[in-house]
Amino acid sequence: MCGDIDAFMTWFQSNGGTVDLHAMGITEFPGSGRGAVALCDIPADYTLFSLPRTLTLSTRTSSLPHLFGLNKWRAHKLHKGWVGLILCLMWEDACAHEQGNSISEAGLWSPYILSLPETFDTLMFWSEHELEELRGTSVVDKIGRQDAERAYHESLVPAIETAPSLFSPHHLPRWYSLEAYHRAGSRILSRSFTVSRWTSQDAEEQNDDGNDEAGAHDSEGELEANEPDNANTSFGSAMDVDELTPAEDHEDEDEDEDEDDPSDIAMVPMADLLNARWGGENAKLFHEPKILRMVSTKSIKKGEQIFNTYGDLPNGDLLRRYGHVDLVPLNADTNAARTAGVDSHINGAIATPGNPSDVVEIKANLVVEAVRARWETKGNGERDIAERIEWWLDEGGDDIFVIPHPNLQIGISYELPRELISFTRLLLPSTDFESVLKKGKLSKSKQPDAEVLGVLEEVLRTREAMYAGGTVEEDEQLLSSSSASFTTRRRHATVVRVGEKRVLRIARDCVKLLFEALQKNENRAGKKDRQNGSSDGGGMKRGAGTAEPGRAKKARQ
Repeated sequence: MCGDIDAFMTWFQSNGGTVDLHAMGITEFPGSGRGAVALCDIPADYTLFSLPRTLTLSTRTSSLPHLFGLNKWRAHKLHKGWVGLILCLMWEDACAHEQGNSISEAGLWSPYILSLPETFDTLMFWSEHELEELRGTSVVDKIGRQDAERAYHESLVPAIETAPSLFSPHHLPRWYSLEAYHRAGSRILSRSFTVSRWTSQDAEEQNDDGNDEAGAHDSEGELEANEPDNANTSFGSAMDVDELTPAEDHEDEDEDEDEDDPSDIAMVPMADLLNARWGGENAKLFHEPKILRMVSTKSIKKGEQIFNTYGDLPNGDLLRRYGHVDLVPLNADTNAARTAGVDSHINGAIATPGNPSDVVEIKANLVVEAVRARWETKGNGERDIAERIEWWLDEGGDDIFVIPHPNLQIGISYELPRELISFTRLLLPSTDFESVLKKGKLSKSKQPDAEVLGVLEEVLRTREAMYAGGTVEEDEQLLSSSSASFTTRRRHATVVRVGEKRVLRIARDCVKLLFEALQKNENRAGKKDRQNGSSDGGGMKRGAGTAEPGRAKKARQ
């Protein structure tokens, strides 16, 4: 181990943390940096390490809010979002690096802070030229650089300027700069956990499950078989955490009750050393009244890496939060990508690695633009479209539709998002909107008709044209390139966009197959209609005008 990790391990154990150094070690993994490795065969339900809640770093445990003054803290809106925790990390960073700090409460986490990374490959640090490689992907709109920098200038800077005794003017250029702000924010985004307050309700629920408040651990450190699996994934913070529990009453009674408590977001020493990989989770962090405990969720062989989980995110989100992408084997025959009621397989089997969680987001305005031309002959087309959109949103409909990767639907038929089909059908002029308003809902249909499919095909084609780079094959060829100009960031961007393009290709193939299925059904219906209309025993043919109304309607459909 390098020096700062040795100091960190000493600090961790000196402040109430326990770690089984016979079972787990910290080492460097090529391509993924530091991580935890199994030093022996580890059984499932084994405690790897634990730490007191007081050793986590959050606005709840840091002394800075109290030293600054809670009223002032709230007046500067440091209790909202992540800006308060970012300031706590910046303050601890300054205390860890600067000597002669006169504040006795500062520096508790200095050995931990010194072990954290200084540089990141997350999108917050990419240039505009580098971000151009991600054009068309949904992740570009989620970086949030402008909002983050607005909070820095409007909340954080005015706050530190009012307390020179806490934030030395000599420290401002280095430890409280915009660059330092982004560095602290990236540490939180990539390494934080949601650590909710422990309440009496948690204890009651655990006791109801037959477990005591200590979590039913024996003296050997192993979990009993009846330990409840209360470690769920949180997408609000970076890593995998235990189940969320109701936060205690906030001081602001008028705040949204559904709003996450920012003080729940915490840096958890040792736990954030574990790397993560798609589908590789073998350990999770569990809550107890006074401690947090990292427990193996399956057996781990000696020499294997110990992985936490981030919830198996798409590559776009992985790149934004952590600065890396995941590539795992995909379902080669794409049997899961079969459309409902269609026997043919989706064209273009996926043979190269990818991320099964990759998705494509379709904004509602693309559907609106594709439908608008179909209203040209209607006098009040724009007004009618606007009314239908307003109704959709009032009913709780989304304005972004997510198309999943077919690998997440193994064992079932691949389907286009039903919400996307419903929204498209709602906007079409052939839909009786008055009937929709009267019923309060859209009529359900298992499959989209030809008119809906025509719109969807146009939407998907338009969406595909928005991406940087070329076709899927051209981007895959780039990934096999060994050119020096093909940097790690450009490679990661190509992986993200080619993953989304694959999803779009499968979705377009799905539309094509549904078209073909409709045509086959029409041909069969027409053939049956013709057979029923053929000559009878007397040699006379039934005229088209005498066909049964229901049968003729079915043939037209």
